[in-house]
Amino acid sequence: MKLSELLRNKIFWSVDFVKGGIKKKHFKEIQFLNENPDEEEVIKKKQIALKNILAHAVTTTQYYKKLNNYNSINDFPIVNKNIIRAYSDDFKSVKFSKNHNFKVRTSGSTGIPFEVFQNKLKKIRNIADNLYFSEKAGFRLGFRITYFRMWKAFEQKSPLVKFIQNIVPIDVFDLQKNEYKSSILANLFKSSATNSWLGYASSFESICKYLDKKNKTVPVYKLKSAIAISESLNAYTKQKMKIYFDVNVVSRYSNVENGILAQQPLNKDYFLINEASYLIEVLDLESDTPVKNGKLGRIVVTDLYNYTMPIIRYDTGDVGIKNIIEGSTVLEKVHGRKIDTIYNTSGEVINVNLILLVNNYHELKQCQLIQKSAKIYHLKLNSAKEFLRLEQFKTDLKQYLGEEATITSEYVDEIPLLASGKRRVMVNEMNNKG
Repeated sequence: MKLSELLRNKIFWSVDFVKGGIKKKHFKEIQFLNENPDEEEVIKKKQIALKNILAHAVTTTQYYKKLNNYNSINDFPIVNKNIIRAYSDDFKSVKFSKNHNFKVRTSGSTGIPFEVFQNKLKKIRNIADNLYFSEKAGFRLGFRITYFRMWKAFEQKSPLVKFIQNIVPIDVFDLQKNEYKSSILANLFKSSATNSWLGYASSFESICKYLDKKNKTVPVYKLKSAIAISESLNAYTKQKMKIYFDVNVVSRYSNVENGILAQQPLNKDYFLINEASYLIEVLDLESDTPVKNGKLGRIVVTDLYNYTMPIIRYDTGDVGIKNIIEGSTVLEKVHGRKIDTIYNTSGEVINVNLILLVNNYHELKQCQLIQKSAKIYHLKLNSAKEFLRLEQFKTDLKQYLGEEATITSEYVDEIPLLASGKRRVMVNEMNNKG
């Protein structure tokens, strides 16, 4: 590690030590539980964590109090974003006041704005999960991390926070410009820092395809680690990231409302489940019964550490396959929601999920963007109340679609699901693309 990186690392852990070493404690516990799954002590600890969150839920929340005679987690109902949103107050524990909670908000890839409240311990657990799984990918606290994201859809980090965390934010929309990719690569090539990347898989793919078009004198850009999030990581990107950046990129399965659920080991295609912090079930597409290993089903999560707002048997909206590989219970496959390729008014592919902009519009319950023709787009909106910021929303979209875009809209009661139980949030209905 470089001196400045080591200093950041030491300051972080020193501050934690002064505060009682709670982050270090959780980091070591996560490491122990995930790396020794068959030990009796590990099995017992996970059983206790599950027992505690279930007991807490039925004794301190309005939603779960009717289950006070439950026998196991199987007695708990499956919940989803719509249910939690509709009964938000009933999911909150009476033991936690508003002053001691943290709010996280996302639309994910669903087009449905969603708020979850977390207690301090849950937030610390997420930090420790992040540190553990990042280290498994080759990252160390203090390294410079270039974060590829649709930043306009999320809360911005202050210059001080970016400096302390050594984060370089890159808005993925800017990657459509070759000169911007060239600048990123030039800065990486001359950088003396230990560099890591975190971001959408499509961002990594876009940069690799840009490098494909260059001549054979392309230098190898050294990265210490690369973690792909939010989208499926394909074989092409994995292969090219190794060639161009000398790094084994891994895919992380996570969401904002919970945290890191699973992550690929280096040089593997399956996902190791974060059993230290979650119980993950894979249930039938049509019923709430578990599927056999190797069969596709709905991914359902129980968060073992959110005591402010217990989230038990939460249907993520994703589907996957659970299996036993190399002696471990893993997610062999993970599939997110389907997003069609759409184009801006210049005929260029939009590589980002524009529905993430819904994060800034809490009035909307659901949203779907449909491309009708080269410059015609249509919004389907499901709003909890009168949506007074429609024109501002359209203006935000035009930053990506182009100022020549014509955007019509309609209000609907519900955006229908596909047969798989998933909802398309960006749809292309053009007969002749471009």
